[in-house]
Amino acid sequence: MHALGDGFMNGISTSVFFSGMACSFAVGFVLAWQLQPADPIPQQLAADAARSAPVANDATSLSQFGAVWSQAGANPNIAPKPTVDELWAQGKAAKDSHQLTADLQEQLRETAQADPAALRNLVQRFDTERDPKAREMLKAVLSSIQAPEVLALSTRLAASGDPAQRQEGFAMLMQLSPNSPEVRNLVKQTLATEQSPAVLSQAVAALTPTVVASTEAEAIVAQLDLLAKHADPSVRSQSILQLAQWDKTGQVEGRLSQALHDQAPQVRNAAVAAIGESGIRSDGVKATLMGILGNPNESTQVKDQALHTLERFSLSKEEYALYSRERAEADKRFKQ
Repeated sequence: MHALGDGFMNGISTSVFFSGMACSFAVGFVLAWQLQPADPIPQQLAADAARSAPVANDATSLSQFGAVWSQAGANPNIAPKPTVDELWAQGKAAKDSHQLTADLQEQLRETAQADPAALRNLVQRFDTERDPKAREMLKAVLSSIQAPEVLALSTRLAASGDPAQRQEGFAMLMQLSPNSPEVRNLVKQTLATEQSPAVLSQAVAALTPTVVASTEAEAIVAQLDLLAKHADPSVRSQSILQLAQWDKTGQVEGRLSQALHDQAPQVRNAAVAAIGESGIRSDGVKATLMGILGNPNESTQVKDQALHTLERFSLSKEEYALYSRERAEADKRFKQ
C-alpha cells in the first residue's frame, strides 16, 4: 500500500517537474523573441533615409532659391543699373538740360566710386573727349572722386605742354586738395615759370594750405607776395587769398590793406574775404572797410563781403548806424 502511494506521488512530482520546465522554456522563448532585434532590412532603410534627408532638404532649398532668383530676374520692376556707356550716351544727348545733367553726373560718380573699371572708363573718356561741355561734365565727376587714378590724371594734365590741359589739371587738383610734396612742388614750379595768367591763377588756387617747414613756407609766401602784384587781376586775387592762409608771421596785413584799394573789384573783394579769415582786427583795417560801405561807387559784391567781414569787428555807435543802413540795403537787394 505504501509502495503504491509512493509511486503515485513520485509520478505527480515528475509531471509537475516537466510541466515547470515546459513553462520556463515557453516564458524564456517569449522573452527572447521580444528582445530579438527588429528586421535588419527596415532598419537599414530607415538609416539610409535619415542620411539622405539633409541632402533632400538642401536640394529643396536650392530649388526654392533658384525659383526666387528666377522670379526676381523676371520681375520687370527691378531694372538693372545702367552702365557707364549708357549713362554717358544719355549725358551726351541731354547736355543742354542742367537738372538732367546734374542727375547723370551723380549717377556716373556713384558708378565710378563703386566700380574701378567704370572709373578707368571715365578717365579714358576724358583723355579722348574733345567736346568742351562733355569734358566739363567729366571733370566735374572725376574731381569729386578721391582715387589714385584721378590724382594721376590731374598731375599729368597739370604738367602738360598744352596750356588748356594745364588749366584743367590744376582745376582738378584744386578740388581734390591733395596734401603731398609732389603736387606742392609741381605748383611751386608752375608759379615760378608759368606765363599764361589763366593757368597761373588756377595753379595758385590749387596750392593747398598745410603745415610745412618754415623755410618752405617762407619761399611760398615770397612767391605769393610777388604774384599779388601781377598784372592780371585774377592772379592777384587768388594770390591775396592764399597769402592770408600761408603767412603765419603777421606781416600780411600790409599787403591786404594795399589790396583793399586795388583798381579791380575782384581783388578788393578777395582782400575783404581774406581779412575776415585771417583774424586781423586792427582799427586801420576797420576804417578801410567802413569806407567801402560808405562809398557810393563801390560794387555791391564788395560791399556785401565787407558787411560779412565787419560782423567780426567791434563797432562804435556811428559805425553801427552806417553798418545797419547798408545791411538794410543789402537785404532789399537780396529780396529782389
